Amino acid sequence: MNRVRTIVIFIVLPIAGMAAAFGTLYSTGSTDLASQDRQPIAFSHAQHAGQLKVSCLYCHRHAAESQTAGIPPVHLCMTCHQRIAPRSEPLRQLAAYWKEQRPIPWVRLQRLPDFVYFTHEMHLTAGFECADCHGAVDRIRTTPRAASYEMGWCLTCHRQQEVSQDCWTCHK
Repeated sequence: MNRVRTIVIFIVLPIAGMAAAFGTLYSTGSTDLASQDRQPIAFSHAQHAGQLKVSCLYCHRHAAESQTAGIPPVHLCMTCHQRIAPRSEPLRQLAAYWKEQRPIPWVRLQRLPDFVYFTHEMHLTAGFECADCHGAVDRIRTTPRAASYEMGWCLTCHRQQEVSQDCWTCHK
């Protein structure tokens, strides 16, 4: 009986604990809570990318050349909005950030675990459109969250595109 107890305590419980920890990591990302989706300014991708046809890469300028897409600095927003009277609350908030020379504290919504290597540049160079991964952002009024970006989701795409499914492609 002591041998069974020892096996359970020193082998089964640690393995079950590790499985639960990895399961938790893969089932929920660090930004999967709806309460974390609230941005400091109500920005409408539907208006900018949809109605006005502003390219995603105009605001997310780093996407074509680096691992992260980046967020637009206030002065980039003001290149257009200096000429638009701040009649709405979001534009008044934007003008306040500009006047105070403060960055907008945007909430990062898409974050991959540290053990995942992903570059926007590589996927854009391969011919993907932003919407392929982020969904129909041009119709989203609030946040661009479209997919959970779990490993299975990435693997499905890699299989469909017939590209590398080697673990080291994404896990460095």
